Amino acid sequence: MIDAIEPVFLETDGWERVYVDLPGHGRSSGAGINSQDDVVASITEFARTFERPISLIGESRGSLIAHAIAQVSDIPLSGVCLIVPGGDDPDSIKPLHQTLVPDSEIAKGLDPAVLQRFKRLVVQNAELAEKIAQNKIPAAAMADAETASRISENFHPTLPTAPGTVPCPSLIISGRQDAIAGWSDAISLSRQYPRATFAVLDESGHSLSWERPEVFTALVRDWLARTSGNIS
Repeated sequence: MIDAIEPVFLETDGWERVYVDLPGHGRSSGAGINSQDDVVASITEFARTFERPISLIGESRGSLIAHAIAQVSDIPLSGVCLIVPGGDDPDSIKPLHQTLVPDSEIAKGLDPAVLQRFKRLVVQNAELAEKIAQNKIPAAAMADAETASRISENFHPTLPTAPGTVPCPSLIISGRQDAIAGWSDAISLSRQYPRATFAVLDESGHSLSWERPEVFTALVRDWLARTSGNIS
């Protein structure tokens, strides 16, 4: 997340950023975490310590958590950004994987663990192979498999039967070729996020912040401006 999000702030001042290791990830313990509801409760408890409105950014599974917090907690939110949400429902519509910008020469020399993730990219190049090696592989090595297994048995957080609306400025971004999350689930959130910009980016998949960095950065900066009321 740091690698994906920090470039947005190179020309954007005035924001404190807090990158949270979800329970069972990074340096966060998974003790006592048995469901996605437990994860939501843990992150909600942490968010309360700020005692001021916050903006949430969640990517992939993190977007599931962010959406749940926006739906079930009373935390004051100034903005919500969901990156590549969806794909968890059996009825989710997902395109078949395709690599639109391949780089077979780079692929030949990659470590098998890197190559496995590299093959999932819609856009392939040397820079993204290095990002996988420097970011994805070390992060995966720090994940607690036992916690992940417990959560997987109760993966979907409990949401209201009648979903409420999230009135703050929002941004929901999906990749048109995302074979993991798809994009239809994201679009279905339109009524719940009446102040959301929705974007489905062609030539991008589940790693769209890496595959389309210029467009991604522009969209997030626009959201930050709307969130802080500084758009002109």
